Amino acid sequence: MKRKAIEKIQWQSQGNKKKMMVAASIHHIDGEEILIIDFALDKPVLRIAMSHNDFENFVPTDSPSSEKLPRWGRRQYDTLRSEGFGLPYVDYPDWSELADRKTADLIHCFAYGKDDPYHTVWHYDIDHIQRNILSDRQMRAEHRRNERIKKKMAAVPEPTDGFRKWAVSMVENHIMYMLPFRKKKRTKTLCSACQTQNEFEKGTITPGKPAVCPSCGAKCTVKRVDYENQNPVTGYRFSKEVLLFQKIDDEFCERHFTLTYHADINGEHTDMVEIGRIFYPAGSFSPDWKGDPETVKDKKRSTYFNKYNPWTGEIFWDDRNLSGGSVIVLRNGPVYTRNITKKMFEGTRYQYCAMELVKSRMSITPIDYLKKYDRMPQAMEMFVKMEMYRMAAGLSLYDFNGDGKPWERLGISKKNFNRLRHINGGRRALNWMRYEDGTGKTVDDETIKFFERESIDPDDISFVMDRMSGRQIMNCITRQHRQRKTDTKEILRLWRDYLSMASRMKMDVQKEIVYKPADIKQAHDDLVKLCDNRNVMKRADEIVQKYPDVDDILWSIREKYEYSDDKYAVVVPKKIEDIIYEGRALGHCLDKSDIYFDRIQRRESFIVFLRRMDDIKKPYYTMEIEPDGTTRQKRTTGDRQDKDFQEAVSFIRKWQGEVKKRLDRNDKNLAAQSAKLREEEFKELRKNQTKVWHGMLAGKLLADVLEADLMVASEH
Repeated sequence: MKRKAIEKIQWQSQGNKKKMMVAASIHHIDGEEILIIDFALDKPVLRIAMSHNDFENFVPTDSPSSEKLPRWGRRQYDTLRSEGFGLPYVDYPDWSELADRKTADLIHCFAYGKDDPYHTVWHYDIDHIQRNILSDRQMRAEHRRNERIKKKMAAVPEPTDGFRKWAVSMVENHIMYMLPFRKKKRTKTLCSACQTQNEFEKGTITPGKPAVCPSCGAKCTVKRVDYENQNPVTGYRFSKEVLLFQKIDDEFCERHFTLTYHADINGEHTDMVEIGRIFYPAGSFSPDWKGDPETVKDKKRSTYFNKYNPWTGEIFWDDRNLSGGSVIVLRNGPVYTRNITKKMFEGTRYQYCAMELVKSRMSITPIDYLKKYDRMPQAMEMFVKMEMYRMAAGLSLYDFNGDGKPWERLGISKKNFNRLRHINGGRRALNWMRYEDGTGKTVDDETIKFFERESIDPDDISFVMDRMSGRQIMNCITRQHRQRKTDTKEILRLWRDYLSMASRMKMDVQKEIVYKPADIKQAHDDLVKLCDNRNVMKRADEIVQKYPDVDDILWSIREKYEYSDDKYAVVVPKKIEDIIYEGRALGHCLDKSDIYFDRIQRRESFIVFLRRMDDIKKPYYTMEIEPDGTTRQKRTTGDRQDKDFQEAVSFIRKWQGEVKKRLDRNDKNLAAQSAKLREEEFKELRKNQTKVWHGMLAGKLLADVLEADLMVASEH
């Protein structure tokens, strides 16, 4: 708008310090009709200038609002009014009273035209004009945005026949329908690729296994389906996302396609839909370019999604993923490599990125490769020129930092750097070279290649590396592959679990016959059965990680606290599993809470079992005791204390007396500390009014329950 001309227009309204006045007039400036609305107290406050296409607010220098409002701005009148024009002492319950009828009619006519018969509130008319202006401006901006996208998308060429054929091959999966044998020696099959029926003898074809169609030679997956009697016959669908990388004008474009392959008894067909395009500027080559800083990591890429409007049926491209009613996620997938050549990078800043050399070894998308090149162009160029393609594809800033020679920046010796180059090793090979230099243990090249192929890092097999060499581990994994056809990750998981359980069972895991079983899965399953419940072992392993001394403490207190007579016995558990089994057998919280194991670790209290001599193996009561024999809790099935416990009270007292004779000075000090902690706990429970929330004692104060349960040894 013509700001200088608007500023020169004489101020129309004049109020006083306590009352604001509003006046309006229409002016023609350079052929454009402008509505001027002035707000004033005893001094001019604010002027709104509006055409039918734009509006601005002018605040004079001497305005009382000049401290809070800019000299020129485009804030909407509704916002200005709600903020009191930046005047904290102005408050008008009815803004319509500030303008006379003549001013209100002038504003209304400008908003709706002279022929509009209705009278509206003048400040609502201002809002109406401004909202229309902003709406029109947004619509024009949206139209320009859509036109830019259309123009950009129009430059993208159609996929070539070569790409289409390759894409179909990525998802192609033929099905061979097989009729059930039903005690026959031969059965019929139908190939989805050629719809031809053939016959196979029993034993030559198996459901779920591959088979070759005798008619067309297609490699099929066998599915047992009674296609002669079933209606409808089951069809199969296979999906995959594939990528096409191209240079379009001065940008690289990574195109994502979803392939859906349909196979049934009527034939096969493929649906291919392009779901997304990612553009990345190619830039110009400069020998002085050292890479982009981390701050521009994602600012250069622009992503567009192929959207569908369910209301209009329109298919369109948009860079706003939520438009069109669905969210599209772009994932990694196979990349079409035939068109990735050195020529497409010539003259761009990626002239030496060497993607054409590493294209078949990339584990990331082409755009992600360029982003990584932006971070470390010299490093990636160096590795590619040295034909270390896997290193270039898998390298990160964290792997290659600092200054110095390449091997120094990788954190390995020169000798191992040359080995890495010789075997064209990637990131995992680098980890193994670092392991060698750090530990002094040698891992041969063949073993490192195997570990890299199977995605095995040193940390993945650290549980057995102290007893076996890398070569021995490789041979062991290979043997398990042959025996069980199990993938490496599963073999390592079973092996780790097996050794963890063996250690918990006090087996000598340093002996080769234990740590290297002939059949890892069988040894693992045998131990699970031996432990009776794998969940118990898993829970015990969790506890021992947190409280590593519990088992040793239990063994050390056995002679001090075990005692029996003709009717009862106090038994100290041998290991954590015994406590877990006890808790599960009696159905109380002992195995679910860490608090009791924490107390054992700190020697605040211990867990012992009260058993009957006529069935010493059967859980009866679980007791929590302090170091001097004071019994804090005693619980049986369902976290209760039944009447039969009263018969054992005299035995408990006798046991406490016996324990007292066995205590040394350290035990007495621990007992004093335990008693103090118990009193503090009771005090805190009463302060918080903590209640029991389940079981037969639900609703009672926990402090009352625990105090009633207490049997202090010194009271004997």
